Amino acid sequence: MTVRVFIVGSFLTAIIGLSIWLAIIFFLDPLQAGILGYVLFFLALFLAVASSTSLIGYLVRRLVAPAVFSAYTVRVALRQGLWLSLFLNLLLLLHLTELYQWWLGVILIIIFLSIELVFLSIDRLVTQRLNKQHAS
Repeated sequence: MTVRVFIVGSFLTAIIGLSIWLAIIFFLDPLQAGILGYVLFFLALFLAVASSTSLIGYLVRRLVAPAVFSAYTVRVALRQGLWLSLFLNLLLLLHLTELYQWWLGVILIIIFLSIELVFLSIDRLVTQRLNKQHAS
C-alpha cells in the first residue's frame, strides 16, 4: 500500500464512517432497530475512529520524525488507530451492557498497551536486524 492510497483511503473511510454514524444517531431509534442498529452503530464508529486516528497518527509522526521510512509510519499509525478504535468500542459496549467498572477500563488499558509494546519491540528488532544486514 502506498502512502497516497493510505491517506486517501483513510480520509474517505473517515468521512463515510462518520456520516453513517451520525445518520444512525440522528435517524435510527435504537429501541426499534434492535441488534442490527447496535451492530451498525459500533461498526460505523469503529470505521470512523480507526481511520481518523490512523490518519492523525500518521501526520503527527511525519511532523515529529520526518526521517523515518513512510511505510513504517503508516503501519504503526494504522495499527494504533485500530487498537484505539477497538478499545473505545469495547468500553462503550461494556457501558451499554452495564458491565463497565473503572478497574475494567484500567485492565483494558494495560492489555492494549502490553500488546502494542510487544509489536513495537518486534518492529525494533526487525529494524535492527535489517540495519545490521545493510551495514555488512
